[in-house]
Parts: sequence; C-alpha cells; structure tokens
Amino acid sequence: MDKTGNLIIGIGITCAPYLLDSAPQQGEQIAWAESNAVIFANSVLGARTMKYPDFLDACIVLTGRAPLAGAHLNQHRKASLQVTLTDVQQIDDLFYPLLGYHVGKLAGNRIPVIVGIEHLKPDLDNLKAFGAAFATVSSAPMFHIVAVTPDAGTLEETLIQNQKIEMIEFGCSELHESWNELSKANTLDTDLVSLGNPHFSLSEFEKLSVLCKGKKKAPTVQVYITAGRTVVAKAKEAGYLKSIEDFGAQVITDTCWCMIKDPIIPFETQVISTNSAKYAHYGPGMTGRSFKLLSLSNCIKEAITGKSSAIPPKWIVKTA
Repeated sequence: MDKTGNLIIGIGITCAPYLLDSAPQQGEQIAWAESNAVIFANSVLGARTMKYPDFLDACIVLTGRAPLAGAHLNQHRKASLQVTLTDVQQIDDLFYPLLGYHVGKLAGNRIPVIVGIEHLKPDLDNLKAFGAAFATVSSAPMFHIVAVTPDAGTLEETLIQNQKIEMIEFGCSELHESWNELSKANTLDTDLVSLGNPHFSLSEFEKLSVLCKGKKKAPTVQVYITAGRTVVAKAKEAGYLKSIEDFGAQVITDTCWCMIKDPIIPFETQVISTNSAKYAHYGPGMTGRSFKLLSLSNCIKEAITGKSSAIPPKWIVKTA
C-alpha cells in the first residue's frame, strides 16, 4: 500500500520486480512471494513483506489486507545471529553469492546481521546476488549488513534487545566448502553459460557488454541471459545489447532459469556454468546437468574458450 493507504497492484513478468520503476519504498507494506524478491524488498529496499505462498498473495491482492505478523512488524525484523567476516580484502563478484549461500545455511530461520564487509560498499547487484543465494537455503525473511542495508545503520539497532545473540566469525577461506558444493563440475569444459537468475539488471547488462565487446563465444558453447522485458528494453536503448548479441549470446524474457528446461538447454549439454548460487544449487536437480559457479568474467572467459577455468578464486584459498 502507498502512504495514503491505497492498494497498489504491480504486474511485471519478472522474478526481480524490485528492478522496475514501480519498486516499493522503505517502510511500504507489500505482499510478495518469490523468495529472492522478498529478501531484497525487506533487506535492501526496507519494504515489508513475508514469504507468501501461492494464493495467499492473491488473497491479499483481493482484500487489500495482510496478516499483522512477521516482517511487517518492527519487532520481527531484528537479528538473532551476528556474523562477522574477518580480513576481507581482494574479492570479486563471486564473493557475494558464495557468502549469501554460506550465511543462509548458518542462519536457518534466523535473521542474521553481517559485520565486516561494509568497507567493500556492495552495490545493488552484489546485494541481489547475496540475497538470492541466502533465500535459497534460509527461511528467514531478510538479512542486515551493518552500514549498508537501510535497517542497519548501526549493529545495535539490528539486534533483538535483552536476548543472547549467537555470534559466528570466519574468513573468506571458510567459503571454500560452499564453492566446492556448487561447483562439482569445476574441472570439466563448459557447454552452456547461464546468466540472469535472478533476472539481469541494467547495470549487469552494462558490465556484460564491456566483457563481450569485440569478442566471440566458442561455437560449442551456448550463452543465455534471462531478464525482464522492461530492463531489456532499457538495455537496448542504452546500446548494451549490441556487443552482447554480436558476441553470440541470446536474451530470453518472460521466464527465468527455474522454468527453463530442454530443448532451450540443448539435449547434448552436460556442463552449465553460472554466476548464480541459486541456480547452481537448484540446477542439477532440475536439469540433470553438472554445474560450475563462476564469477561473471570467468563465465565469459569459458564461453570464449569452451575450456574449464574453474579454479578456486584467489581470495578463497588459504595462505600459509
């Protein structure tokens, strides 16, 4: 609802409605169901919703009423788990989906607050990747990052008062286990590169266009990007799509990787590389293929060569 109490119904064929111009503002009460969107809305936008199951969200649309419970209320938006990252310095974009996945497994149904990465100044794409991975393995409705997310100006304001808070501390090397879990095909050559789970943002199209400019994918590798049609139109207008299409990649709208099966994924495909921890988690079971989780730049590198470059990133490897 808006600030005057009027019900707003937004319809967009995208799994990332927070990328639309109609995205809710901080403090707005909404009713969303898609897990990555719920996490982003609560955590990054500061809006308020629960993870609503199918049909309950439709009932909220029909009635204009949501349960007065959960993350709609201040007291249920507090953290009961504090996660502190130590010695985080030189990282790449793979850090955020891996961290989200790792923290999500630690959190379970608890809302966590993350300390120690505020100096990295994660952007909205980083937070999108973190949140989608987090939502894949956690039932919590949101997360906090101190000095980054809107409800976490300070550590103290995120925590449940007068209650013992569990505290966990680790460094980047602890993410190696999650990388291994999501990159079981790490030594095999790539057949398909999957991007856009959740849907690509305009800024991701910009980054991808730079990586693709003047280059061509290998004929043995397919590259697909899923995105909402509104964002694709903006990317085309901005000139980002030309170098991506010249590279040989294809953009798919109005669906996402959780719905894509054969024959869009060629029958002969054995190994899929992706920068999405969410898809690397669900993909093997949905497609029957083996997966690798890579940074965006390494996804494009493998698309060009068709060969495996999936070694653990330098920042994840323990040093003597």
